[in-house]
Parts: sequence; C-alpha cells; structure tokens
Amino acid sequence: MHRIRRLLAVVPLAVLVLLISGGTAWAAPGDPPVTLPWGNRQWIWFIAQLHLDLAAFILGAPIFIVISEIIGWWKQDTRFERLAREMTRVTVMAYSLTALFGGFFIFLLIGMYPKVTSFVVELYFPIWMMLYPVGFIIETVLIYTYNYTWDRWQGARKVWHIVTGVLLNIVGTLIMFGQNAIASFMLTPIQDYQNASLWELINNPTWWPLNIHRFIANITFGGFICGMVAAIMFLLAKRDEERAFYDWMGFIGNFIGLFSFAMLALPGYIFGKEIYAYDASLGIYMMSDRLSMYFEMQGILIGTSYLIGAYYIWTSMRRITKSERFAPFMKVGFGLILLANAIWITPRHWFATMNPPATVENPDLFIRLRELPAHLGFLALMPAKNTAAFASILVVFIAYVFYFVSIRRGEMTWGKINPTSQFALIYLAFAAIWTMGLMGAVRELARKYYHIYLVMPDLTNEAYTPTLGFASLMITLITLVFFALIGLSIWLGLRTHVAEPEAQDVSIPATGGSHA
Repeated sequence: MHRIRRLLAVVPLAVLVLLISGGTAWAAPGDPPVTLPWGNRQWIWFIAQLHLDLAAFILGAPIFIVISEIIGWWKQDTRFERLAREMTRVTVMAYSLTALFGGFFIFLLIGMYPKVTSFVVELYFPIWMMLYPVGFIIETVLIYTYNYTWDRWQGARKVWHIVTGVLLNIVGTLIMFGQNAIASFMLTPIQDYQNASLWELINNPTWWPLNIHRFIANITFGGFICGMVAAIMFLLAKRDEERAFYDWMGFIGNFIGLFSFAMLALPGYIFGKEIYAYDASLGIYMMSDRLSMYFEMQGILIGTSYLIGAYYIWTSMRRITKSERFAPFMKVGFGLILLANAIWITPRHWFATMNPPATVENPDLFIRLRELPAHLGFLALMPAKNTAAFASILVVFIAYVFYFVSIRRGEMTWGKINPTSQFALIYLAFAAIWTMGLMGAVRELARKYYHIYLVMPDLTNEAYTPTLGFASLMITLITLVFFALIGLSIWLGLRTHVAEPEAQDVSIPATGGSHA
C-alpha cells in the first residue's frame, strides 16, 4: 500500500512534465512539430492501443461482474459473489493504468499532431471537454465506491451496491459511445460537417455499428480476461479448494467469452456494410487490396480461438463421469473447425493488392499463377466464408450441448481438470487482445493517406500502409505489455491481498451435478 501511495505521489509531477512538453510542442513550427526516434505514428499506435485494451477490459469486466453479483445475491451463491469481488479488485488496479495511459495518449496527440487534435477538439468540444472529463470523474467515484463498500453494503444495503455497479456500467458505456463518435467520424465523416449540429456529427454512418460491435467485444474481452485471471490463479493455487474455485471461475469466464464472441459476427458485418455504403473504395481497400491480408490473419485468429475453445470444453468434459461417449464427436468437431478455418482464410489472389506489381511483364499470367482455379473460386466468396464461420460457431455450440448433457447424467469434480486447459484459457485471452489490436489497426489504416477521411490529408512521411509483418510485431509487443500490466493488476489486486476469514471459507463442492 505504501508503494502505491508513493507511486500516486509521483503522478502529479509526471503530468506537469507532460503538460510542459505538450505546450512546448504546440508552439513548435512545422507539421509534425515533434518527431520521435521510433516514429510518431508508432508511438501513438502503441500508447493508444494499450489504452484501448485496458479500457475495453474496465468497460467489459464490470458488466458481468455486476451480473455475477446479482446472481450471487439472488441465489445466495457465494461463488458468484467471490468471482465478482475478485474481478473487481483486478479491474480497479487496471482502471488506474487506463487513466494514466489515456492521459499520456492525449499529451502525445497534442505534441505530435496539434492540427488534427485542435480540429477534432473544436468539432467535438462538448465530448472532449465536458462528457469525457466529467464522466471520468463520476466513473472514478463509482468504481472506488463499488470496490470499497463491498463489506459495508451487504444484507439490506446490498441493493445499493448493485445500483452503484449498474450506474458504473452506464457511465462507462456513455463515455465509450462519446469516444466512438470521434473515431467513427474520422473514418466516415458527414459531408457538411462545418454546418452540422453536434448530434449530426455524432450520429455519422458508422457510429451505431461501432457502438454495438465494441460493446459486445468488450464483454467478450472481459470474459476471456476473467478466464485468464482464473487460469493464472489456478496454476498458482496450493489448496484443492482454491483450485476448485478457480477452475469454476475459468469455466464461467470462458463461457461468457465464447458466447459473446459468437455474437460479434453480425455487428461486424453490419459495420462493414455501412463502410461499403459510405464509400465502396474503403471496403475494397480493406477486403481486396492493401489490408486484405490483415483479414486473412483475422480468420486465422478467430478460427484458432474456436478450436482452442472447443479443446477447453473437451478437457472440461473429461472430468465428468459418463462423458466418454462424446469424445469421438468432439474429435470430429475439431476436424470440422479446421476445415472451416481453411475455407475462411482462403483468398482469391495470393498477393495483397488489386493489381499486380508494375514491374511484371505479363500481368495476366502473373494473376493466373497466383489465384484460385476457376472451379475453386467459390471458396473465396462470402457465401462460403459465412458458411464456414457459422459451422465453427455451430460446432462450439454443439460441444456445449454435449457438456451440459454430460453434467446432467454424470458427476463432475471441480479442480481436477488437466492443467493444459488453463493454458488454453490464457491463449484465448491472448488471441482476443491480438485480434482487437489487429482490427483496430484495420479501422485506422482504412483511411489510407488521411487523418480524417476526405477532410484532412496526412502529409507526413508516415502516410503509408504498413506491412502485415510490421503490424504483427507492433500488435504482439502491445499485447505482451498489456499481459504484463494485467499480471501486475492480478498481483496487486489478488496475490498481495489478505483474504477476509469469510472469503477464505468461500469454496465450491469438489463434486456436483451442476455446471454453475
């Protein structure tokens, strides 16, 4: 605790230094006024994505935290109460990191891209200078109130604690919607933005699709991170009771993550449809041109996530008696997911542009040698890919059906799961973070050589689309740093916490016929 206080004492000094540097950068001539050795865009990319990863966690986790608390209160189930409380401790630690990286991100924007920042702030002044800071203050009060009143607001006061959690989620969602308005405007700005009202600026073509997609994605993100937290604690646990609880917690987190993950496909298609409707060249640039290989990587990540998710369900079933008869069907399911993923990632052309390189002497021959044969061309079309995606979701759904049938007919022993299953949970969290970074890069890079599409061109030397290899290195670095930060949050929130006597007694039966 003393270390945390010393750290917090340093924060105001750091903010002052950033303010001074930001003001100096603002006064400097040229565009950009500051050029850092690593590259301005790389710094913005790194800090912004870290902030978004942390923000997605602190927005998604409280949703199922409050739902878990409600279930625990309604059913008098101490397992859900403990899950909610432990995830809250981790979320509070991550919340402080989110705020720090958010402030750092704003100062970098001011210093490196003052013209873009000034334009956006002036256009969305009520959001930047009113909604965001006021909402942040309210959210801070709510999240710390929610965390530190857990013991006091029990019994008759429990409803007030739940109401606090609900208000926390509402405020966080409103802040996200406000920031989404700016991000979506930069990709699909309305034509007469100079004379538009604030609501017209906010309600641009891709605002609602982005809101829906990110809201569901944040729940997915929070679920998989919950599974990762449980996996780490399971591997570190020394008592059977602890392993039993974290085994159960990992199952709940994974179930929430996979269920909401399957729901992401529809809002993702709607988001893409709105981009095509706004300007078809944007959609072509993403799906068939420079960014097409990014979507191939997305297919690999999503396909392996379904495969690993099915593997986790299979390892979970193996601790249930009388579930052996479903093993052959699960193995067939693995094969179907692999086949579906192969179809999903099959491109029409084996090069990431609409046209062959200018140095090619015979473009027609170049294309014929690097595209699917005519009789296999259907594999690159959306009907085949949609069918493959649906097949993967269906296999995972059927796997859960087998799981629940096994539960009703057999007996499960919590905490006796194969430890490799915990690494599956960690991988699912890693894949979710990586995919979020990848698709965030796609959304930003789709603007091509514009800061704000068709409104403010990017005239810097960094106005180019990076290769998938370079982007992969950036996203991997960001993901590893995020993992380290979440690990720090777990250590501060859980490993160094001295559990209350009643919390130590919160355990679940080693065996039972219920999945929850």
